Amino acid sequence: MSRAAAAALAVLLVTACTGGDRTAGPRIDTVLDTVDVDDAVGTDVVFYDLATAPDGPPVALVGAAGADQSWLVRLPSGATTAIPAVEPDSELVITDDGTPLIVGTALTPVGGAVLPLPLGGPPAAVLLAGDTLYLARDTRLAAVDAGTGAVRTTAAAPGPVTHLARAPDGGLTALVDQDGVVLLRLTPDLRPHGDPVELDPDGSGTPTALRVTADGTVVAAMYVNEALDAGRLVTVVDGRVRTVADLEGTDDTALDLAVDPPGRVAYVVLSASYHPAELTAIDLATGERTATVALCGGAGAFGAIAPSADGSTLTVAGSCIDDGGPSTTAFVIG
Repeated sequence: MSRAAAAALAVLLVTACTGGDRTAGPRIDTVLDTVDVDDAVGTDVVFYDLATAPDGPPVALVGAAGADQSWLVRLPSGATTAIPAVEPDSELVITDDGTPLIVGTALTPVGGAVLPLPLGGPPAAVLLAGDTLYLARDTRLAAVDAGTGAVRTTAAAPGPVTHLARAPDGGLTALVDQDGVVLLRLTPDLRPHGDPVELDPDGSGTPTALRVTADGTVVAAMYVNEALDAGRLVTVVDGRVRTVADLEGTDDTALDLAVDPPGRVAYVVLSASYHPAELTAIDLATGERTATVALCGGAGAFGAIAPSADGSTLTVAGSCIDDGGPSTTAFVIG
């Protein structure tokens, strides 16, 4: 696929493949369903975000160029809910009681009043933990009440924060993109805690995803060059890099990642003109690829990955490249 085609599809998609050992979590090795999101909405959509729901499969947030509304699309049913048009950089999170929250320049519960946020623009990183919404924009950090928008605390990070995740001890982890990718631990009140960990010593990386397993293992994904055609998966345990897995064929993917519930396997999508679009399973202990699931007959462009609430399926947002032209699709894999 050409760079021009990849760039066009990136606008549409903004952001397992284990063996027989059942202790590694649910077996994820088959495309169970595909949902044509364009068809579900009734127009060519712009894909904004994909969020895990607390009680089932993920929900997609999409819009359309020039439209005065956006949509929530429940997957894999394809059921849609029309909502007022959202900002292109908006993210979606869903509370424990099932309320979707649109996070952009402001915080908007679906069906509720618009609540101001303290960052002066849409955040680069959003994390919902219980009733607290953690936000990052450049070096600014904030924690707000998810129900009222009231600011609980603010802080400054040592560099631009791109991703946030919650640690099992209640603290936070953050990826900072400044002269390389750095992992930072934060207390619940957003203060740095402990020594930062360099994940990209040569300084060429661009962070793309961050997850933390139930045992506290940090899993980060990143591009490692300006061409975005090579990537890396890194695990950190007790403040030290443990596993590094280099990835080829990242040209046409946002390089999002998911981790199975036991924290043993990570999943990424690899796709390029020279690499078929595949969900790829990576053993977090060894960095080895353990299996793949074909998503397209050839290449495609792919964005977010989100698990179902019980971890039994993954949903991947993407589009295959074929004679019919691109069509925004959700692939449900289990």
